[in-house]
Amino acid sequence: MFIQAIILALVLGYIFKGRLKNLQYVEVKGLYLIAIAFLIEFAIVMLIRKGVIRAENATFIADLIMYTLLFVFTLLNRKNPYILIMALGFILNAVAIFSNGGAMPVSSEAYKSVGLTNDVVREGLYSFINENTRFAFLGDIIPYKFISSVVVSIGDLIIALGLIGFVISAMRSRDKSHKAHA
Repeated sequence: MFIQAIILALVLGYIFKGRLKNLQYVEVKGLYLIAIAFLIEFAIVMLIRKGVIRAENATFIADLIMYTLLFVFTLLNRKNPYILIMALGFILNAVAIFSNGGAMPVSSEAYKSVGLTNDVVREGLYSFINENTRFAFLGDIIPYKFISSVVVSIGDLIIALGLIGFVISAMRSRDKSHKAHA
């Protein structure tokens, strides 16, 4: 979904008279923190799928590290309103995950509606919403079927909106000092 958001942002950026070359002038502090956070998530998912580790404590600690890195990234770039919007999405996802023992709650109905199987719960990174789920409305409850089939959360949508705003703003920047920090 986030790759699609970037593509949409680029298209909208052009529609709103932005230029792709303006992206080279964007200064974002600590971009490597986001890269590390998503590499951690990717590594954990791969290790669980290969049976090297089990979800439980490993994923909780990995999520804690990942969200700490995202928080530090946000602090470094707190003067950029679009990064703050993305941070709100990160926070909403973190609330859903950490209040449910380290697993993102997911709607089984939404999951089935986009043609996905129950394998996601077996990995331990997700849990189907039930009567014990806290903040179920912040979980993956929104079916999204465009090019790919996934279920997303309100937090994911907010992250995507912040990302789109950031890219469009950067593309429309006329001066060469468009900065995430002021």
